[in-house]
Formats: sequence, structure tokens, C-alpha cells
Amino acid sequence: MYEGPIWSLTTEPIGYAIESLTATASSSGQADFGPEKTIDGSGLDANDLHSTGATDMWLSGNEPLGAWIQYEFDEVYKLHEMWIWNSNQVFESLFGFGMKDVTVEYSTDGAEWTALAGVTEFAQAPGTESYAHNTTVDFAGAVAKYVRLTAASNWGGVLPQYGLSEVRFFHIPVIAREPLPDSGADDVDPDAVLSWRAGREAGTHDVYLSTDEQAVIDGNAPVNTVTDASYSLLLDLGSTYYWRIDEVNEAETPTTWQGDVWSFSTSEYLVVDDFESYNDIDPPDPESHRIFESWRDGYDVTTNGALVGNDFPPYMERAIVHNFSDQSMPLFYSNTGGAAYSEATRTFASGQDWTRYGVQTLVLYFHGTPDNTGQLYVKVNGVKVAYPGDAADIARVLWTQWDIDLASLGVNLQNVTTLALGVDGNGAAGTLYIDDIVLYQLAPQIVVPSEQIWIEAEAADTISDPLTVRDGPLASGGQYIGTDDGIGDSSDSPPPDGIATYNFTVQGGIYKVSCRIIIPSGDSLWVRIPGAADLTPGEDPDNPGTGWVRWSDPPDSTGWYWYDVFSGDHGDEASNWTLPAGSYTLEIARREAGALLDVIVISKVD
Repeated sequence: MYEGPIWSLTTEPIGYAIESLTATASSSGQADFGPEKTIDGSGLDANDLHSTGATDMWLSGNEPLGAWIQYEFDEVYKLHEMWIWNSNQVFESLFGFGMKDVTVEYSTDGAEWTALAGVTEFAQAPGTESYAHNTTVDFAGAVAKYVRLTAASNWGGVLPQYGLSEVRFFHIPVIAREPLPDSGADDVDPDAVLSWRAGREAGTHDVYLSTDEQAVIDGNAPVNTVTDASYSLLLDLGSTYYWRIDEVNEAETPTTWQGDVWSFSTSEYLVVDDFESYNDIDPPDPESHRIFESWRDGYDVTTNGALVGNDFPPYMERAIVHNFSDQSMPLFYSNTGGAAYSEATRTFASGQDWTRYGVQTLVLYFHGTPDNTGQLYVKVNGVKVAYPGDAADIARVLWTQWDIDLASLGVNLQNVTTLALGVDGNGAAGTLYIDDIVLYQLAPQIVVPSEQIWIEAEAADTISDPLTVRDGPLASGGQYIGTDDGIGDSSDSPPPDGIATYNFTVQGGIYKVSCRIIIPSGDSLWVRIPGAADLTPGEDPDNPGTGWVRWSDPPDSTGWYWYDVFSGDHGDEASNWTLPAGSYTLEIARREAGALLDVIVISKVD
């Protein structure tokens, strides 16, 4: 014989406390004795034992014909029982305010009432501290939204006043609850399995689901009946869905319990390759997943001038990344020396279905470097589509979004086996960074400002020490500006030196300033446009009248990235300046040593 382990379990309670309810009464002896005192827990300790404090209870006014107190729940419940803590003032034994002979009624609409049979007397409270409830009323599953207690007598019979200390209601959980995904959840997988905790008496479950909230509320949405407390389905990307579960049992009364309306939002996109999984581990280690093993390039192919990944670890780009991810793919290309094109191809282990979940658009992000040349293209299953935007975008030192309408390709989108990225053009050469190749139903809107002014940071009209121009191969134009570590900071007020100025002219309107920066360890800058008004937010409150915005704590990074100027003094809101038509000077000053600045863009936003 082998002695087994001892296990334990805890059973579900028969009833659950109703948390959301209100109380009204025929009268209150004074303001501190209101009916709400019977449901707010006042006077109860952690062990549900009640005090003798008079203001912890309800007490009616003088009512010779008896008093009533009424409770309204947030919805209709199947009631299990009610606990009563009777009036427990210290002089209860003398005056006996506690309700004695009581009629208990319940209603679903507050108009038609049914008396609960067999309830005649509430036990008297002792009038001492640490009083536990001593009356339990069995509702035996009565269906109600309202309960009214009407006193015919009290325990003292001396004064026509009636009181209660606390009342607690318990319900039988017959409504569907605990939805998964949680109501309000976002980024839900469109290949979803909805589940919930079933109502205790449910035989089947009617599932209402729609993107139309009102249709679900009204019960006009499509309905499916299931026997398990789960429901599998395929949804569209980037959509908000509303759903409810009605619990049904023809043998019970009522036969149907209508559930609450829940919601969730599906993921905006599906990842084809976000380049986060690649590493620098060499074979034969089973964890090895190097970029050039998945994206085949022109290595040892004389006609193909593409190479992906750096020559030495780290193979992935860690500084120039999209949307603060960890890695992007470097794509080096050179259509020279016999190479007619440069192309890297990803072959999928199994064909991908790019028609599921309402997918319509392939989106990828590319980042150029100065002096890049050539025509960027993509191939899906060998079908080629050229980048339709400005040819100069391939050399721009920012992330550019490229949307590709999949339906226009004319390929079998239910079985996508290859995806290629390449650059055409005789003699074309350069370096691209690729990140976040994803599938959307509706791609993010590309907002093109009606007016935009680009300025190289090193091309300032004036630059004062200790702000200096430095060389950097990854900087636009090969240069940027910054201060050395160890330079005293100007965290609290703008400095008299270390300022770069840029003269510009605008057509007039509301403008924002964006910069390509490197911010190590929380460093930051000061920014202002004299003669302009800040809209959102205002200037630094510690330096009123100066116009300076404290651009404090942009995200830390060791690589270049773009960020809008914002004010750390106004909830990190983006700073917008009102500029009537004319010429202005943008001033950017050092604040803390280490902040580096490469490119400035002034964009109209109204």
C-alpha cells in the first residue's frame, strides 16, 4: 500500500454578496441616522461585528403606523438570503428601536410587490459591542431588483421609531460573469476564444456578438447558442467588439437571464517579421537564429549586391529602430561590380494566409541614410511592386511607412511563401534599415503636413560653446551637435551659453517642432521660439516671460530617433506654437550634458 498525499479544495459559496445597491426610507430621525448607514459598512469591523454607535445605524422619525426601508439593486438578481443586524444602540434594552414584526416584500419593477411568506420577526440586538448578525431571511431564489422591509412593531413598544444597523443581501450567480478577454481589453488575438463563468443554472448560452454596441444591447445582433461556456471565432483586425451572454434554462423561472454587455478590441496588426527574435548565437547551438539564415541575401551570388546583418555581432541594428523596438534589419546594397540588383528574401516554412482577419494591407517601415540611391521594391510570391513615394525617401534619415495594397498584387494571398526586399538601379548603393513588417486591415493614416521645414542641426545660424558640431557616420549629413559629459547642467533655468539658433519663415498657423536626437540617461534640452505663443502647453512656470519650454526626459536611447518637443512642466504634452505668417528664430539650448541633436523639422499641425 502506498499512502497518497492529502489534497484540499474549497467549494463555491451558495450566494455572493450584492455590492451595488441604494437605500431609501420612509423617514430618518435626523441626518446622521439615514438609511444609507445600513449598507455602507459603518460600524462593522473586519469580522462583521457591529458597534453601538448611534450614527452607524438607521433610525426612523416618529411613525405611529410603522416605518419602512427599501433597497434597490443595480440589476435584477436571484436572491439567496438576507442578513440582518438589528438596531444596536447602547440603550436598545430600554427603548427597543429594533424592528420586530416585519413584512418583507420584493419586486422586479418597484411597482408590483410580492410578500415573502413566513417572515414575521427580526431578532433583537443586544445593545453591546461586537454584535454579529442574528437574523437570516431565506429568499429561496426569489427574483427581485427591489426589497422593502415594513415594520409593524419594534422591540420596545415605547417610542414609534424603528431602526436597523446593517443589512446584507446575497444572490445566486445565475448571470454569466468573469469574461475572458476582460471587458475593455485591447490587443486581443483575432483568432479568439471567448469564455466566461457560466451562470449556475444555465443549460445553454446565447452568445450575442457585434461591432454594433446598440445591436448587442437590443438583442438584434447575430446570436449563436452553445452548450459550453466558451465560443471560438475569427475576427477582424483593429475592431472593437461588443458581446453578451444570455443564460438559458427552459426548466427554470425565468427561463433566460440576460447578461451584461462586455467589449474588447482586437490587435491592430499581425506581425510578419518585427526582427526581434534574431540573435548572434552561432550554430550548432539550437538557440541560434541569425538574421542572414532567414533573410537570404547576395552572399556568394555575384549578381545580387545585397547583404543583411552587420559583419560582426551584433548582426542586428540596435540603435536605429522603429517605435522603440530592440532591433531592426540592416540591409547593405551595392549594384556594382557585376551586381544587377540587391535583394534579400524571406522564405516561410509554411505558406501564410494573408486574407484572414480582414487583412488588406502590407505595411513596412524603412529608414534611410544620407547619399542612398536606387529604387526600393518589394516582392510577394515573386510579384514585384516598386515604392511609389518620393525617390528621395530612400535617403531620408527617418522612418518612412510604406503601405502596399495586397489585392493589387494579383497573387495567391492564401499561400504566401516568399517575401523579398530589394533596391534596383544601375550603380545604386547605400544602407537601409527595415523594421516592423506587418499586416493591417486598415493601415495607420500617414499624415503629411501641409508645411514642413527641415533643418540640419549643424547648419545653425549661430552656435555658442559649449555646444559644438561633431562628426558621426549615422547622423544626417554626417554631423550633429551636442555637449560633452561633465559640462555643468542647466536643469532649472535656461543657460546663457550653449545655444543654437535657426532662422525660418512660415505661412502662418499652429506648428510643432520634432527633432532627431540621442538622449542618454534622461538628458534633455530647452526650446523656444521668441515672439510665438505656446498653445499646449505654456512655457516653463519657473521662468515666466522667457518663452522657454523645458523639454525634459524624452525616452533614453543610445541611437538616433525622432521625437516631438514637449513640456515636462505640463504633463508631457506636445508643445504647439502659434505663428502668424512671417520669419522667426528657433532657439535650442543645452540643459543637461549628453543630449545630442541631428535634424530639426518644423511642421504645421492645424
